[in-house]
Parts: sequence; C-alpha cells; structure tokens
Amino acid sequence: MFRFLIASSFSLLVACGTPADQCSPSSCAGCCDVNGQCQPGSGNLACGAGGSICTACGLGLSCQVNLCLATPGTGGGSAAGGGSATGGGSATGGGSATGGGAATGGGSATGGGSATGGGSATGGGGGTMTGTFTISGTVTYDYVPAVYVVATNTGQLDFASAAQRPVRFGQVRVVEGTAVRATTNTAADGSYTLTFSATGAGALQVQALAKTTTPPITVQDNTSGYAAWAIGASIPTGGGVVNLRATHGWNGTGYTAQRTAGPFAILDSMYTAATAFTTARPALSFPQLKVNWSPNNTTDSNGTVEQGFIGTSYFDLGGNQIFVVGKAGVDTDEYDNHVIVHEWAHYFESNLSRSDSLGGDHSTGDIIDPRDAFSEGWGDAASGMLLNAPIYADTNWAAGQQDAFGWNLETEPSPTDDTSPGTFSEASVMRILYDAWDPSNEAAFDTLSVGLGNVSDAFTATHKTNDALTTLGSFVTGLKARPGVSAPAVDALLAHSGIGPITTSFGDGDAWLRAFYVTVPSLPLNATVTLDGREAFNFVSQNKVWVLTGNGARITVTANSASDVGVAATLRGVEVGASDTLTTGGTESFSFNSTSGTTYVVSLTGYGASMGLYSATVAITSP
Repeated sequence: MFRFLIASSFSLLVACGTPADQCSPSSCAGCCDVNGQCQPGSGNLACGAGGSICTACGLGLSCQVNLCLATPGTGGGSAAGGGSATGGGSATGGGSATGGGAATGGGSATGGGSATGGGSATGGGGGTMTGTFTISGTVTYDYVPAVYVVATNTGQLDFASAAQRPVRFGQVRVVEGTAVRATTNTAADGSYTLTFSATGAGALQVQALAKTTTPPITVQDNTSGYAAWAIGASIPTGGGVVNLRATHGWNGTGYTAQRTAGPFAILDSMYTAATAFTTARPALSFPQLKVNWSPNNTTDSNGTVEQGFIGTSYFDLGGNQIFVVGKAGVDTDEYDNHVIVHEWAHYFESNLSRSDSLGGDHSTGDIIDPRDAFSEGWGDAASGMLLNAPIYADTNWAAGQQDAFGWNLETEPSPTDDTSPGTFSEASVMRILYDAWDPSNEAAFDTLSVGLGNVSDAFTATHKTNDALTTLGSFVTGLKARPGVSAPAVDALLAHSGIGPITTSFGDGDAWLRAFYVTVPSLPLNATVTLDGREAFNFVSQNKVWVLTGNGARITVTANSASDVGVAATLRGVEVGASDTLTTGGTESFSFNSTSGTTYVVSLTGYGASMGLYSATVAITSP
C-alpha cells in the first residue's frame, strides 16, 4: 500500500552503532579496500585511484601509476580499463588468467555494452590482435555453505567446505577496447566457446557477467553506478583457453581479496529458484530482475542506497528490485541462499501473482497483519521448496565473529517458535505451505504433497484475482480448487495451526481471519476504531479493513485521528484511491468512482507510535 519495505526474514537483525564508511572519491586519492579504508592504491593487492574499490592485480599484471597494467615482458598489452571509466564509473577489476586457468581479478562491468556507459569496467585487458579467433573455457565461482544447527542455535559461513560451482547460463563476452565483439552464455557446466573478429583497435578481454538472459537477472553494484558485476581476463595471443573463477576472498581470518564470487552466488540461487518454477510450469515468463549487492551494503539505513545504506536485505516493490547486504563484519547475505530465495519469492508473488503486503519488521510470535504473515511465511517456505533444503540459515556477524540464526521449515521445535498460531502468524503460514508442498509426510496431520506446479497455479489464479486481500485465505482457496488436491488434507494442516477449514478468500471457516474483514451492508458508514500504538504499523492491531460493494457512484473515504494514519481503497489489489500525508494527526480523505456490483476493500493503517491505545474515525459516504 504505502511506506513499503519487505525485510529478509522474521528474525530481523538490527545494526548497533555501525559507523558509515569514511572512504569515498571525495576523501581518498587512492582506492577503498573491502573494510572501507583508504589505501594508497599503488600496490598489486590494492590498486586504484579516485576512491574506487581496490583491485587485486592478476598474474601478468602489476599496479603502475594506480592502474593494473601488463607487467613488461609478459607479452600482454596495456589494461583496457584499470582506471576511471569514461562514463563516470571507476574501474574495479582486472585479473588475467593464470596459465589459462582461473582469473584472479574482477570487478563491475557495464551490464550490456562497453565500459563507457556509466558503470565500472573490469580492467586488465590483453594485447591487440587482428583476425578471427576462438576462445573457450569454464566460468566458476566459489560457493560457501551457510550452516545453521537447530539444536545449538549456532551457525556460520563454512569456508572450510567452500567448493567451485559452475556459473550456469551466465553471459560471457569478448571486449576489444570498449567494443563488444562477441557474446554467448555458459552451459549448465559453466563452459563456453566464443569465436570473434578482432580489428586491432584495442586490448582484448573476456568478461563473465553476473547476468542471465532466461530468466533475465542481473546482479549489479548499487554503490558503483548500478554497474553489472563481472570478472575478466586478458585473451592469449591467438586465442585459446581462458578459464574464469570468481573467488570468495577469505583467507581464514578475514577478507583480503576482492569478493567477486558474491554476485555469482546470488545469481545462481535466483536462477535455481526461477528454473524450479519453469520446470514445473514451462509457460511461466519472468520479467527483468535487478539485484543490488555491494561489499558496502550495510544494515545501517542512515544514508542513500547508492552509499550502501540499505538497512537489510529486501525486495523493493516500487522499484521491482532486490537489495542484498554485503558488509564484512556486519552482515553478508550473498551466501545465505535461503535469504536470497526468500527475497526472490517476494519478486515472484509481486510479478507473477499479487502481494498486498504492508512490509515492515516482524519476529517470531508476532501477531502481524495477515497480508504480511502470508507474504513473509511464503518467502520462508519458498526458500526450502526451491532449494530443497528445510533448514533456513541466516548468517551474520557479532563482535567480529560469525554467527547465525534460523529454523526448521517443517518441524516445529519444543518449546514452540509459533506462540500465536493462526493466519496472522508467519511461522504458521511457513509450515503450512512447506508441508503442503513437501513429498515427505512425517505426521498424521501432514498427508499432502501438492507439488510446485499446484503451488504456482494457486498463486497465478485465485490468489492473484481474488476480491479480498492476499492472505492465507486466498491462497488456500486457490489451492483447494486445483485438480487432485484434497480439501480435507488441507484442512488437517490448517487445524494443526489452530486455523479453521477456510472455504473463501475472505476466510470463511476461520473465525479470526473472517472477523478481520468488516462487511459494509450499505452506505454511509461511520465507525470509530481503536488502534495500538505499542506495536508497529504492520501488526494486526494497527490495521482495520472494510469490504463494500460499489454502487456506480462516487465514494468518499475519510479518516480522522490525533495520531498518524493512512487510508486506501483497492480493487483486487489495485489501488483506486489513497491518502497518507505522513503527518501526525489530522484528516486523510480521498474519493473514487465506483463500479456497481464490484467489491472494494478499504484499509486503515495506524502509524501512531504512542505507548498506548488511540482512536480513529472512518467515514465512507456516497451521494
């Protein structure tokens, strides 16, 4: 509706006193390292100028006048992009292949063209050649497992178990100077072959971008002109084999090299999620998704996203994009694949289905608005479904040490983490959805295995088009309508969480959800409601909902309160009118032309932060 933010998980982490980065183009003549410190920019492990991100120069390259250039005598040409890119983005990359092996450098590429368009270039190009040549190789990235142990409530990023994984169906291109000479995609095993014609106009480099075409996903750096992340290497004279490897940069105690694997890990998790759905339902088509990750992205939100102040990993509904934290020593989500897929699941419901979620913070046991409870529970459950992994792990840093939290998506712990079960509980929604999907039926109440195809169909049909709001009620109604899905088996899952046998999108069958919707039999309506300022705006105690039928005339909605409130009217999720002036107290009012016989939902949300109850009046009138 308004003031929208979808957070990454229901045990939200809050940064405590994390200072903002001091290193920037305005304060650093050299380069900024992974810890946000200014370096001279003249060393092979930290090369750069103008406040750009430091580059680790690859084999055959050395830092010369703050640029990664070919070392004299190595046979390579000068680097094509080691300094400032023409369009304003600094060059961050630059590793050549080690004897035809892995590239050690890397940075950001422009995401679709030359390095002149305002993004960061990968740098480190090889010598010039003239003629037609062929190169081939394999593109891989370092995968680091995110581990969470339910029994001890501990976990970490397990760098000791890191392994190389292929970059599947990622874009690879040959660049001569600033011109793209050939483009292809890697295969499922990360392999590629490219034939290109070189004119001798500039240094040659092969680049692997954190970008897929089908589905269209690009991982970009929101702190570097929104340039697409990439790794690059110079091309040997005459062509040949060039393998590229994005590395995690961890040396056992800290990050000492560029973390080029992060964007590719994010890309691979989202590719896994999308292709799981298209395997079940090939007709599904996904729109362009931009994912913003940077080692500067921190849990502090006191600044701009271009500076890395994003607050948490989240899906941005308005921009239809995802932001992912990556600040070493604070929170690094690039390997937390459950978190990554959780955010992708919000993108799925928003683009292929519908989400009426308010966003906001949420924790275990909270009684939140049923729109939020469903959306966040879906994100949790989807991560387990699409990764085929029931243990949700979210790693973080505390006092310089790795830690993690999480939960079992299927098995409720003892004592329970679902202290207020129902349609207003994220944990209840999470386990209902996961149990409905999963092929293992471990309890008497769990006899369903509906499969991902039926889950997709429920989202893209009834849940998307229902007259009510998007809650567990609309999803369950859609799921029960799928051929072969047992309604009694669905009801058994609901009953285990104290939810009645839902039969409509408005929650008929479950007393609590049905009571959330107040039916307006006729206009005018004048109501006084009580809201609870002790809780956040996305809690059920801060939200009231009325359902009315259009009369073909103009309808006016007015709300008054001494505290801050907002009000909106929607038609199957589409806003037809709203008022939210962000002021403390006063009147919110709007009008819309109604269609006779059409169902509208009017929602009042309270933002009052007082430590107690407060009231609001709502009037819905029509001439």
